[in-house]
Amino acid sequence: MEVKPKLKFRILLWVVVGIVILGFSVTLQVLSSSYRKIPCDFCKHRFLTEPTSNWIIIYPGLVGCGKKCPLALEALRKFRVQFPKTSFSIYFLVTDPSESEEAIQNYLAYYQTSLEILALRPNSENEKSFYRRLGAYLPEHEVLKQRDEHGTQFFLIPPNREIVYALPKIEASDWERIQREINSQSK
Repeated sequence: MEVKPKLKFRILLWVVVGIVILGFSVTLQVLSSSYRKIPCDFCKHRFLTEPTSNWIIIYPGLVGCGKKCPLALEALRKFRVQFPKTSFSIYFLVTDPSESEEAIQNYLAYYQTSLEILALRPNSENEKSFYRRLGAYLPEHEVLKQRDEHGTQFFLIPPNREIVYALPKIEASDWERIQREINSQSK
């Protein structure tokens, strides 16, 4: 049985279209970033006490969390070790407003043996709303807290304090891409 020339052409055309679409999809994945960039109107005055050369990393979590937070904070520690020449200020965003200072300090004490990390509480409704928009889940019901439900984002604030990068993971590849982006903007 012989395949007609028109059918051969159609098959070849569909194969070429499939390859082009696949190539385009792979290219988009490689070029697209895994982070979001959000302007921050309060970051400049919120972090006035931090050295202006420091990058700020914020991880929102639940005090007492035994699942997501330990893994995220270990990833943050490993990330920090990879870039010893960069100055970072690292914060644990306390997502439950009813948490006591004593409970917060007791929870962070274990992590502070290998990571310089401080507690951070939103100062205003504007700040709390901003963190929620970024994906920090700030539970208001005890049941949600007991179920350890919260987001797993990292927030990276560059020394200029004008924007926040929201990252699902803290990885060297995203960090390097952000560095290139900021360096190209300053030229």
